[in-house]
Amino acid sequence: MGLLMLLWFLSGVGMLFIHWPELGEADRAAGLPAVTWTKCCHVGLVQDVQQVTSATVEDLAGRPVLRFDGETLDLTTGELLHHVTVAQAAIVAQGYAHAHGLHGTPGMPQRVERDQWTVTGYFNKKRPFLLFHFNDWGRTDIYVSEHTGQVAQVVNRWDRFLNWLGPIPHWLYPTVLRADTGLWTQVVVWASLIGTFLTITGLYLGIVAWRPWRDRRVTPFRGLMAWHHLAGLAAGLLTLTWVASGLVSMNPWGFLEGGDDPRAQPAAFGFGDLRQAVLAAKAAGVTARQIKAAPFDGRVYLMADGVRLDAAAKPAPLTLADLAAAGQRLGPVREAGLLRHEDQYYRGHHEPVVLPVYRVIATDGVRFYLDPASGRLLGAIDAKSRGYRWLFEGLHRLDFIDGADRGAGWAAAMVALLAFAGLGVATGVWLGWRRASSDIAGLFKRKAPKLG
Repeated sequence: MGLLMLLWFLSGVGMLFIHWPELGEADRAAGLPAVTWTKCCHVGLVQDVQQVTSATVEDLAGRPVLRFDGETLDLTTGELLHHVTVAQAAIVAQGYAHAHGLHGTPGMPQRVERDQWTVTGYFNKKRPFLLFHFNDWGRTDIYVSEHTGQVAQVVNRWDRFLNWLGPIPHWLYPTVLRADTGLWTQVVVWASLIGTFLTITGLYLGIVAWRPWRDRRVTPFRGLMAWHHLAGLAAGLLTLTWVASGLVSMNPWGFLEGGDDPRAQPAAFGFGDLRQAVLAAKAAGVTARQIKAAPFDGRVYLMADGVRLDAAAKPAPLTLADLAAAGQRLGPVREAGLLRHEDQYYRGHHEPVVLPVYRVIATDGVRFYLDPASGRLLGAIDAKSRGYRWLFEGLHRLDFIDGADRGAGWAAAMVALLAFAGLGVATGVWLGWRRASSDIAGLFKRKAPKLG
């Protein structure tokens, strides 16, 4: 267990600088061409679909598609799309690469169901993938979902190397373990529990052995044991903080799992209204990579690359009065207004968040954050979400103080603290190994036979 905890501390240093490769929606959208309206539009009802909760028009290998509620509708033929060809996937991958300045060319794709970079459950609805290996300087791999035709993951050789120094060992993410979500969850939870127990018992033994009132010695031990005793006492609470908050990150037994707040559920809108709005966008010749439905106050609006349009494809920017009315529809409000900076619950650590944001604090304490451009709900923070923020993020990242929660100064302090806590663990590992080696050797030691 000491070896595992030492691995957590060492990889924790890497976690300060190395991020798990994750393709954001903005990056994916930036790799799309503008919607080709000339081949549009069959936007008829699909399998008696009357209402949807999300919808986006974008290009797929030269033809417009409508993505709604997990389905993809080919707007050229009016048929649902469940599979893309290798040729279509190659066009998608090449388009993404060109848009992001990757100048290599892909070879023949490899069909992948699951690998190290698509191991989590997040990718389940997108499997399998066509993996294109580009011969650019970064040896970039682009994964295109064979089911949806979307770029699902992008990694390069630096991602593949550096993540073995940070996220993979820190999160126990090797494919052989992470592929089984249930097993992985139990391993991490119980390892964290044992680590917490080990730290608490170590602190107890260290305090009992200290007893500075008995004599003038700082520690009754000598040599490496003295180092372990003092470092363990000095950094023990910090070690316990990190191990216990890591346990909280797994939300064991759902103790911080909130219920579904109906106010945070996406609003449904009519498929027929969506059809009219899309046809209006075509008639107006709207040029955009993505055109997203943005229902608001019971009506369908469109977001064309961030520009809000009404159902007739005319500009319709939201006003503060509109946002205030949206806040009132969430229920009794204690406080509402435009927030131009992060607060303690709406914040980015490694990645930026949408700012400004319209914040609504309900009388029951739940916080809602609305996108001021579209009115879309960006997040809802209830009591259990606030608990998770402090018990995991606050204790694990030590980001309690605004202005001292990221950046070079914060990273330097975190490296020093991780090294200090790691010293206590490392000396314990060595002492434990030395003691175990001696005990095991004693089991096999044989006395020489007596002569005469």
